[in-house]
Amino acid sequence: MLVSYQQVPRSRELITQHLARHRVHVFLDESHRIKAGAARMTANAVLSVSQLPVGKLVMSGTPMPQAVDDLLPQFSFLYPEVQATSDNVIDQMRPIYVRTNKAELGLRPPTVVTKTLSMSPLQTELYGYMKSEVARQAALYLTDRTRGAFRNLGRSVTRLLMFVSHPALLSREIEIAKPGLLAAVMAEGKGPKLTYVLHRSRELAREGKKVLIWSSFRHNVEFIAASLQDLGAVFIHGSVDAGDDDDDGTREGRIKLFHDDPNVRVMVANPAAASEGVSLHTVCHHALYLDRTFNAAHFLQSMDRIHRLGLPPDQDTTIEIVECAKSVDETVDMRLGAKINAMAAALNDTSLRIDPIPMDSQPTDSDELSGGGLDADDVQALLRDLSGDSE
Repeated sequence: MLVSYQQVPRSRELITQHLARHRVHVFLDESHRIKAGAARMTANAVLSVSQLPVGKLVMSGTPMPQAVDDLLPQFSFLYPEVQATSDNVIDQMRPIYVRTNKAELGLRPPTVVTKTLSMSPLQTELYGYMKSEVARQAALYLTDRTRGAFRNLGRSVTRLLMFVSHPALLSREIEIAKPGLLAAVMAEGKGPKLTYVLHRSRELAREGKKVLIWSSFRHNVEFIAASLQDLGAVFIHGSVDAGDDDDDGTREGRIKLFHDDPNVRVMVANPAAASEGVSLHTVCHHALYLDRTFNAAHFLQSMDRIHRLGLPPDQDTTIEIVECAKSVDETVDMRLGAKINAMAAALNDTSLRIDPIPMDSQPTDSDELSGGGLDADDVQALLRDLSGDSE
């Protein structure tokens, strides 16, 4: 039987009865999805049946995307009778887990490069207004750690990430708060990051390469795909339904087009919708990140769409991360690095560590020029960086 995590709370009674009456093995695929533990409805429902299966297995390439505590619910599912803590769960897990790293798969490490761009003076001015609001929300959360305060902070961080990637995404609310300023920013163009990604995609297409573009925001995904229609761009986000691969309107149909149609040079995707269960490594070896969130699992798994088992040992894979200097992008990069390095140390897997190579931070003549995954340490880093930028 195949059951989604979302179905478990709705079907808990049926599942419990079935597990109690039969000898059943239960496997949790992408088991980090229960990392929230008993406090969240889905994870609570999964953990509530952990005493009943005759055999259990948890599977995840990113078992601790945020922190060591992510391991606790997964270990508890396997051994509900054993008390584990943040201090000992890694030691508890080590005797019972196996991991095949990418070196053992014979994969050449990907080349991860960072393209750093400068915001225009007007975009910088508007960014300064927005980041002060995020800093205020972060300080408020640290003194009032309620779900409402965290939700408000998350929305503010998301807006900041959206603005840096594509200022027009926030046209309505910014125009109300700062009349006239957004119009002036938009008159300067699409913003440096989006302009670069569109130009770089065309450059790669002219070289005969297919390119995968990642953005965490649905409107960015659709806008990029529409802007690159001459390259046959297709897109995937959460509103694109699964279905037959002969239907070009479905997720599977668009993946097939990207694989098989030489005129489809670009795929644009949202990591929340396409970072799992999609294999593009046979046709695409270059990915562009317009933006990233604090969600390390989304980032690692999205990279694996083009860097996975089946690649020839001599195949180069390039991951290109586009950032704005002196912006929230730098905080995201620092925090993702910290989370990934912590997971690499816990899993004894150095292939997880990412050391980006900086590209030229200034535009060249050829240039056309939800806060998902946020945790308490991210909030501290945000407050420090945003407040520091204001000094």
